Amino acid sequence: MQALKTPSIRLTWYAIWLILVVFSQKLEQLCLSNKGLHPVAVVFFLAFSLATLFLMLLRYRHEQRYFVKLHTGLLEGITEFFGLIIFATITIGVFMLLVSYLKAMGHFPSLINRSDYLERGSAAFWFDLLASAFIIAIEQQFVTVGFFFNYFMRRNSLGGAFLGVFLSGLIFGALNFEVWHWINFFIYVSIGWMLATVYLSTQNLRVCMLIAIFIALLKVILI
Repeated sequence: MQALKTPSIRLTWYAIWLILVVFSQKLEQLCLSNKGLHPVAVVFFLAFSLATLFLMLLRYRHEQRYFVKLHTGLLEGITEFFGLIIFATITIGVFMLLVSYLKAMGHFPSLINRSDYLERGSAAFWFDLLASAFIIAIEQQFVTVGFFFNYFMRRNSLGGAFLGVFLSGLIFGALNFEVWHWINFFIYVSIGWMLATVYLSTQNLRVCMLIAIFIALLKVILI
């Protein structure tokens, strides 16, 4: 983990970002209905979520001044930890296929079947795909690994790393599970653990964002 140079970061910011992400997710869900999209809700969602994402980016860049710069770019993070990233991506893909299989077998009857897009129309599908993958997924990575490790896991210790990965996975699982079922929750918590491990290894938030986009795309495309 990056070494903190000054304790000036306020923990209250984390609660603010977490609430904004949850609100963005709820707004995105309100945009979709059995008949398609709600245009007014879509406009409100885009304005709110994009503004939130912009403010997150500004705040994250500002707070990086409080940490020792590691100079790990996106390309360096991918090439240096290529094996870990490929392993995590394949494992996450398997987990997502497992969720899809369990849905198809009727183990999660409360979940909305993605085949309903045939009735909702292509506009609803593309909106959900873009909103989930390129807005919600990125916002989630700010709060589950970016801001999370900045605010709570500032000490470079093995115990702190394990605790950070464990708690980060729980937060990711809580933000992504779709129904109160322990299998569904455990799968998304496990995915969160892998994303947190990738972040601690690469020290690069953009690598985690790319994997999160992949997860969100599968979440929408698969049943």
